[in-house]
Amino acid sequence: MKLNLIRFLTFAAAQISFVYIPVFARELGVSDVGIGILVALYSSALFFSSYIFGRASDRFGRKIFIIIGLLAATIAFLLQIFSNNYISLLIIRTLVGFCVGIYPSALVAYVYEKKKNMSKFASFGSLGWFVGLLVAGVIIIYFTIKEIFILSSFFSLLAFLVALALEPIKFKTIEVPFLPLKILKKNKSVYLSVLVRHSGAYIIWTFWPLYLISIGANLFWIAVIGTINSFTQFLVMYTVTDRFKETTLLKLGFLFSAITFFSFTLVTNFLQILPTQLLLGISWAFMYIGALRYLTERNDEKATVSGILDSILSLSAIIGPILATIILSFGDYKLSMYVATSLALASFFIFKTFDHRE
Repeated sequence: MKLNLIRFLTFAAAQISFVYIPVFARELGVSDVGIGILVALYSSALFFSSYIFGRASDRFGRKIFIIIGLLAATIAFLLQIFSNNYISLLIIRTLVGFCVGIYPSALVAYVYEKKKNMSKFASFGSLGWFVGLLVAGVIIIYFTIKEIFILSSFFSLLAFLVALALEPIKFKTIEVPFLPLKILKKNKSVYLSVLVRHSGAYIIWTFWPLYLISIGANLFWIAVIGTINSFTQFLVMYTVTDRFKETTLLKLGFLFSAITFFSFTLVTNFLQILPTQLLLGISWAFMYIGALRYLTERNDEKATVSGILDSILSLSAIIGPILATIILSFGDYKLSMYVATSLALASFFIFKTFDHRE
């Protein structure tokens, strides 16, 4: 239960902090290009941190990086209240990205070695997203975005306190080269297909709150829309994903992503976006659990492979905003959704091409 609670609290903290960042940046006078750079730098820090500390966790242990990472994230989330201009926001969000990347891979490896159910553990991350979005949506009615940053720090602090009570586990050092080419080659079907799909997703997510505002949503409804997605993820991960092979989950996740991204182009007001979030939640749940199970069940370097997966997701969040900024200079939000749809379809064929273990 402690592990699920930590997963829940950390995802709630990150989502509370993340959801209104584009809106907060716009309030500071930041342009679309500036917002894209902001997201890309955050993701760059998360990319390097996830890789570095995933590998380190296989070499030096799990609990130490869980505790250090959660304490660092708690401080970094709180520092966001001092973001009063674009430069300070850029620096602090980059720091947040680095700190948030320290603990997840160590936590995943700890869960696997404790022989806990990976799907149910992962589902509590989505439940954390749900609660984080719901709380943020209520808080924003009465307070400002800076108060939301304080709340994210509080959630992270609670996770840190719970982590202090984790029991030690027997740990066998695994030597992993700094550039693990064998691991990358062995798992290229997952890493490459997830990179392509999620890069397309981040083309949309970079300006998602601003898009929703453009079709009539306010800050409260932005949070509500996100809660439908995240709660659907939780239900599907907790009740459905264990019934399918991981390869089946991945392929369905890619195909459902393509359908979902295309469905966004058909809406004309924010209320019509609500049912699309059900399919979005299913597509992410299938793809993420499929990838996590595929990697942890086929590799001894549990923290390293899950850390690389987090790095791949972060790399997508670097590529996506860059592509989104370029696309918006030539077209509109719908054009970015068409591109994302094409990339999701491509990811399905990439996985089919490179995977030979079915």
